[in-house]
Order: sequence, then C-alpha cells, then structure tokens
Amino acid sequence: MNSNLYTVLNISKVVIILDILIIIFAFLTHIFSIELLYGLMFGSIFSILNLRLLSLTLEKAITMSPGSAQGYVFSRYIIRMIITALVIIISLKAPYINLLGTIIGLLMPKISIITTNLFGIDKIFKGKEA
Repeated sequence: MNSNLYTVLNISKVVIILDILIIIFAFLTHIFSIELLYGLMFGSIFSILNLRLLSLTLEKAITMSPGSAQGYVFSRYIIRMIITALVIIISLKAPYINLLGTIIGLLMPKISIITTNLFGIDKIFKGKEA
C-alpha cells in the first residue's frame, strides 16, 4: 500500500476516534445537538477528503519539474482553500449544520496528528509497543 495513503488512513482512524470522544463529551455536558453532530461530521469528512487531495497533489508534484510542480501545487492549494471556504459558507447558511462543529471537524486532522505524536499512538499503528 502507498505510504501516503497509509498515513491518510491512520489519520482518518484517529479523526473518527476523536469525533466519537467529542460526541461522548457533548452528551455528558448536555451540549449535544443533532446540528452539532452534523457539523462535526461535515467538517471531519471534508477535512479527510482535503487531506487525501493534498496527498494526491504531492504524489503528482514529485514527478514534475520544479517550476511546473510549484505552479501545480499552488493551484491545487487555491482550489482546496476555495472548497474549504464553500464548506464554511454552507455551514453558515444551513440551519441544520452547526458552524462550531464544522470548524472543529475541519481542524480534526491537525488535532489528530498532534495527538498521535504527543501520546505515541502512531507506534500502535506501526505495531510497536507504546
């Protein structure tokens, strides 16, 4: 399996686990709402797809010359940022999606990477002792 895909899948697993923990926390603190759940899932799913798009962009850019790779990566970055802006606008406009849940979902890959590095969870995925 491609190492980039493997990394994206591991990050996705941690994102799902953290989403479940956030939902449990929301239940325990009585701040849970279906809108929060929709926002969290909307942001998390998009952020995982965005991470995969980044992975595909970098895989393709490696095979290009430096000049064309720079333009390609920059254009893909702009496209990803426009799509992210659309996700936030949709979250703002839709009454059934919580904006805060969407923003937390969008930050989930970053949070999961920090969590795996901080607590050594990446060793579990690699099959080593923590």
